[in-house]
Amino acid sequence: MLRHSPTQNILTWLAHSQSGECAPSPRVLFLVAHPDDETIGASVALGRLNDVVVVYLTEGAPRDPKFRSPLVSRSREFYACLRAEEAACALAIAGVPSDRIVFLGGVDQEAIFEFPKLLNSFLRVVREVAPDAIITHPYEGGHPDHDTAALMVQIISSLTNEDGDAPWARLEMTSYHARNRKRCSGEFLPGSAANQEDEMTLNFSPEERSRKARMLSCYSSQRHVLAGFPMEPERLRVAPRYDFAQPPHEGSLWYECLGWPLNGKCWRESATEMLNLYRQPACR
Repeated sequence: MLRHSPTQNILTWLAHSQSGECAPSPRVLFLVAHPDDETIGASVALGRLNDVVVVYLTEGAPRDPKFRSPLVSRSREFYACLRAEEAACALAIAGVPSDRIVFLGGVDQEAIFEFPKLLNSFLRVVREVAPDAIITHPYEGGHPDHDTAALMVQIISSLTNEDGDAPWARLEMTSYHARNRKRCSGEFLPGSAANQEDEMTLNFSPEERSRKARMLSCYSSQRHVLAGFPMEPERLRVAPRYDFAQPPHEGSLWYECLGWPLNGKCWRESATEMLNLYRQPACR
């Protein structure tokens, strides 16, 4: 079917999937950093596809309680379990059963420091699933775990094939980034892709709009955060090859604006170590 086909074929399939004239659904693996990221950035794609596996890089539970939801006051373990239950609820609405959900078990905000263990676990999932496409976050400095997911997919795509071309399409959904020290979401960082024609906007049908609202409502612990994100549209694009040794944009990254313990310089140093460990140049 679509295996070994150009990345653009996946975007074309998603654009025409509602017409009922498409080939069978491609198999798509989502690597997202935290529960709710998939709903924020890719609810339309999740609903249109019927052969999906969703992998969470972290449990969505930071070690420091001050970075957790103010609506939940119990232990980190309880918070992680709650977020997993919320994810299962949201994904069930999109038609994704619990046996198609995988948690790699990273600690929120710390995934870059657990990279080898998380990458090995993700590689096992990729080999088992054999996807036609992997959809993940862009490298934009919005959240260090988002950037770690982008790094992981770029490295793993080269590891799986000697010539550097993975047997699947690499796609990205929108996340968020800093613009004039304010959070910008629902669109990609300007100038971060070489070819703007590789980006596609997925407009909502009334049913898809209703479904996203119901999916978002499952994340009750995050409602104070989710209220600040736009409902639509959603965008996907072909993933560029990033230079992870360089900041994604000038000025402060969004998580630096928030005053988190991990800053961009530290993240990039750790990312460069991982690129060297897996014998990957920062950028080809």
